[in-house]
Amino acid sequence: MSPFLTTNGMLPYEESEVHDTYVYLAQELNRLGIAYLHISNNPGIPQKTHNAIREAFTNTIIYCNGLTAETAETMLQDGPADLVAFGRSFLANPDFMRRIEKNEPLNEPDYNTLYTPGEQGYTDYPELN
Repeated sequence: MSPFLTTNGMLPYEESEVHDTYVYLAQELNRLGIAYLHISNNPGIPQKTHNAIREAFTNTIIYCNGLTAETAETMLQDGPADLVAFGRSFLANPDFMRRIEKNEPLNEPDYNTLYTPGEQGYTDYPELN
């Protein structure tokens, strides 16, 4: 799910319409017994929408997209997430877990090489010494 997503020419929707739509979707998916929701986080998602989706869906919720170690921890401890996922950050940091454990900065992904054929962008990021 991607509440408030506006990529590929999608126009923004009115906040209450998005809130109501995604809460309803979470309720119906919960009713169907879906095992988990994977939500692409967006800074535009109001906290009330996160909370309402969490209340409506009783199984596992996974959040991804733009998370840092700190924001992921907050979502796990105080927020709506049961699990978090790191995609682009993981691709750009072959030593991702070590960087998180040592509180070291993460490499920025090279967006020109993400999801392209070949090794560049997958195996050429620097590791910590």
